[in-house]
Amino acid sequence: MTWDEVFSSWAKDESSVTHWIEHYKERGFNSWEEWRKSSVKDLHPEQLKWGLYEIKNPLETASDFYGGPFRSWKKKYYGNNEVLQFKELAQNLELQQDTYVNALIKTFPKESILIGLRQDGKVIIIDGLHRCCALAIAHQKNIIIDTKLFIILADYSGEIPTLGQINSPT
Repeated sequence: MTWDEVFSSWAKDESSVTHWIEHYKERGFNSWEEWRKSSVKDLHPEQLKWGLYEIKNPLETASDFYGGPFRSWKKKYYGNNEVLQFKELAQNLELQQDTYVNALIKTFPKESILIGLRQDGKVIIIDGLHRCCALAIAHQKNIIIDTKLFIILADYSGEIPTLGQINSPT
């Protein structure tokens, strides 16, 4: 897949979601595209080779993935880590009580696509952090979520830059 195809898939899933529209407008962006492109520009995603894969055991597998190095997530949840596994994030009381994450647990999409990077044997999520938290918390609490989960993935070498905007609270 090309980055344009990946970005189009991301936009299809997220660009019309009300809370994300409010989120990017509050931060001074004119469109979802402008906001998200600025979030990942330092990855140079257009230079990566992307592929689409199905995840056979979504709850278990997503728990083993890592949240991407987004400024806000690092500040709020990761402690001194650049990335953190979702099974560890699922232990976080704030995330367990998060309204959006709990809504996802109750109404998880029947089909969903994550976007991630594969680096040194780790899968690091750059789109789908809330969904992976919901899956990991559900797995921890033995809640069944019936979903077909896919991931668009690219190999990444070198240090993954810190992502997102400095003023982002999510």
